[in-house]
Amino acid sequence: MPSLHLFLLFLTASLALNLTPGPDMALTLTRGMTQGFRVAWLSVLGTFAAGAVQIPLVVFGLAGVFRESPMLFETVKIAGALYLVYLGVRALRRSLQGKQSIATVAARGEQGVFWQGLFTNLLNPKVFLFLVAFLPQFADPAVGPVWQQMLVLAISSKVLGLLNGTCFAYGASRIRHWLGRNPWFLRLQDSILGVAMLGIAGYIFFNRTPGHRGG
Repeated sequence: MPSLHLFLLFLTASLALNLTPGPDMALTLTRGMTQGFRVAWLSVLGTFAAGAVQIPLVVFGLAGVFRESPMLFETVKIAGALYLVYLGVRALRRSLQGKQSIATVAARGEQGVFWQGLFTNLLNPKVFLFLVAFLPQFADPAVGPVWQQMLVLAISSKVLGLLNGTCFAYGASRIRHWLGRNPWFLRLQDSILGVAMLGIAGYIFFNRTPGHRGG
């Protein structure tokens, strides 16, 4: 367990970084505004679940492969961007199918949302690089094993991200309730989602500086 001073400092820094706009926040806000809290929260939960893969890799040092292999970094980045392009194009195609009811959109919206949130976060290698660069700054070898401290910090960061994401999902869903009473907005739901997916894909693909946070 890291020292209390470092742990509180880490939580403060992590909170500030979680509030920084990125692909995960954009996806959560878009889902909340277009499909409601439940769908947006499933997306947040998927992002949180990505930590089950990311945390062990970071703690045991395997994420260093991304720093040492630019080709692998770019391959994973492109794979993530292409996945989001696929989701965006599919959503835009659905938006051209005609009128939809709120019930239809809500029922369809929950399918695969968890996995979309998970892969959006997991296929962004910059999340790994962020954790690798960020966590060691708050670990003190004098307190105990560094890997144990990093494990506690990584889990805490993910839990904090889950809480923040839940708040954003709820706030966005409240806007959705007001917008949902307008029939024209039902036609635009998938269009907004599709454009957002393509925008997130562009952000991931073109924002290639390793030192920045990816989600």
